[in-house]
Amino acid sequence: MKFYKKGEVKMTLSIGLNLFSVFRELNEDYFGTLEKVAEMGYQNIELISSNFSTGERFADTFTLPVIKKKLDELGLNAFAAHEGVAPGKSLIEGNWDKIIEENAALGCQSIVFPMAFISGSEDTLQTAEHLNVIGNKCKESGLDFYYHNHAHEFKRIGESSLFDLLVENTDPGLVKFELDLVWVMRGGYNPISVLEKLGNRCDMIHQKDLGQHVDPVNIFGALNGEDNEDTMKLYREIVKPTDFVNLGTGIVNFEETYNKLNNMGIVRYAIVENEGQQGNKFTSIASDLKIMENYV
Repeated sequence: MKFYKKGEVKMTLSIGLNLFSVFRELNEDYFGTLEKVAEMGYQNIELISSNFSTGERFADTFTLPVIKKKLDELGLNAFAAHEGVAPGKSLIEGNWDKIIEENAALGCQSIVFPMAFISGSEDTLQTAEHLNVIGNKCKESGLDFYYHNHAHEFKRIGESSLFDLLVENTDPGLVKFELDLVWVMRGGYNPISVLEKLGNRCDMIHQKDLGQHVDPVNIFGALNGEDNEDTMKLYREIVKPTDFVNLGTGIVNFEETYNKLNNMGIVRYAIVENEGQQGNKFTSIASDLKIMENYV
């Protein structure tokens, strides 16, 4: 944290890694993957809760004390965790009491809901209501609660967007936003402008990079004006596994972005999320860390 004249306080940016970047590796060797992440120099990690192959929570596989001991041994600060709900369940049906208790035991300060499959005003308003309920549960336990965006939330509704509805209808004291900068771009918005509007409601961001070959960047531009109610169609038919690339090799202007972020002084964590599916993921996230260290 930095202090400026007239009592102004600006946050110091720290680099983090969202472990979704190596979810396949975690599925195969959970502790070995954590060891490699620590060895390459990451100190702050954002947890994912489950083995994506089996659906089993890692806390059920290894127990919380064992995981916490390993994190401490490796010097890994698990500052946040991404927590979703089982397929077919609504947001409010998640076992949030258990989720909150487990992540608090691991030392997490924040819980992030990674994605809601909203497509119109009605389900967006209901989602906002549910986010407030879960945010209140987190607050009562001393944790912050965040919503993490993808691109579909930036679907236009008149002069507004679904994302705007979420922001306007969630309680700033209960729900924050973890802004994924590249997904904002893919939704057709300027991520810095969105971040400026969110202000102190967004102090964590996700950083990925988008390949120079991707056209159009705005996924809604590929719909040719179609009013699409199928949220997942955007990700099944338009977003490709090869769209995302290692940091510094795509279209993101890191120098400009991080000059602005550092001047704004509201973001605490810039979190690497490498969704690319080319090459060795450990090599990729090690390269990503070196890129981030040039700007953070």
